[in-house]
Amino acid sequence: MIGRGGKEISLSFIKRYMKKILFPPIHDNEAAHRQIKLLMMQRKRLHVLVHAEEVYISCQRLTGLRYLLNDNSWKWIVNYLRNGDHEDFGVLPSRVHIANGNFEEIKARELIEQKNNVATIPFHRETEAVISLRVLFKYGKLYFNIRRTDEFINYLIEQKLW
Repeated sequence: MIGRGGKEISLSFIKRYMKKILFPPIHDNEAAHRQIKLLMMQRKRLHVLVHAEEVYISCQRLTGLRYLLNDNSWKWIVNYLRNGDHEDFGVLPSRVHIANGNFEEIKARELIEQKNNVATIPFHRETEAVISLRVLFKYGKLYFNIRRTDEFINYLIEQKLW
């Protein structure tokens, strides 16, 4: 094999340096889905941190289970948090998509407009770049950290949450 400058590079040289490269682990969303459903069947109170188009789910004895979202999986999680229903018919965890736009803000607005129990967490205007929201349900909580904009703050004021 020929490298930069026309010098020949041996295969053992490449193998030695490939071992030093750290590749990120491949995420298995199917396994995460099965684990979340098992937690739901056990009626665990889930704490769900929404971050872009993925969530990190925690409960008693489990912290930070990463789960990639699509529209059906989002509805499934919110339905469980509201009603305790763990039925996942039609949820295909292997079909994830990258949302265009600000996913967290869109979903937070939907929950506010549906008159869910949304609480804002106070912060120092001078230092915090995000607005923290907590949505309380019977079977758990949703946590949002949304980038602070004047538009979103005005929306919260209109909804009497600020």
